Amino acid sequence: MFDGPGARVTAKVMARRNLDAEREAIEMLDPRPTDRVVAIGVGAGVGVELLERRVAWVLAVDPSRVMVDETTRRNREAIGAGRVVVARSTAARLGVADGALDGAIAVNSIQMWEPLADSLAEVARVLRPGARLVTLTHDWAIERSTGQSVDGWLEHLDGLAATVGLRGLRSWRASAEGGRSVAVELTRTGGR
Repeated sequence: MFDGPGARVTAKVMARRNLDAEREAIEMLDPRPTDRVVAIGVGAGVGVELLERRVAWVLAVDPSRVMVDETTRRNREAIGAGRVVVARSTAARLGVADGALDGAIAVNSIQMWEPLADSLAEVARVLRPGARLVTLTHDWAIERSTGQSVDGWLEHLDGLAATVGLRGLRSWRASAEGGRSVAVELTRTGGR
């Protein structure tokens, strides 16, 4: 779906459908102009385009070649200026130094992080103490991808996150998708 013959069509649909969720997630993160942020599972790159206007630097990662190409095309100027780096990778392999980032954002992708425990550990590793991971995810995507109810998945996520130094899970109904999405915030603790 994200790398086959229909992937470019999927990218266009995602760009339109996820725009409000991307905006909402960025508002939740509320980054400073000096922040360095990772965006995970960036799809067509519309969120990266919005985020890079508010921060000093964005690492945008996605495992799909098509989505990396779309993100690169959409953010060409910011990439040329050194404000954005796009990489074909996953949440489990971010490739930046320990504590190098001031925030992490994921829209409709955390439910696909495999393995989830390793991915959360990697996000925790690259975040400075006090930095936050914020996510917005469609309810149906959580249920379909994980086979769990949203509440069951949140409980599982909280348990895994706590073991790697991401604590204080807060969740609420997001405004995007007419309230059929869940917003999550986790904060990096001072150590494991």
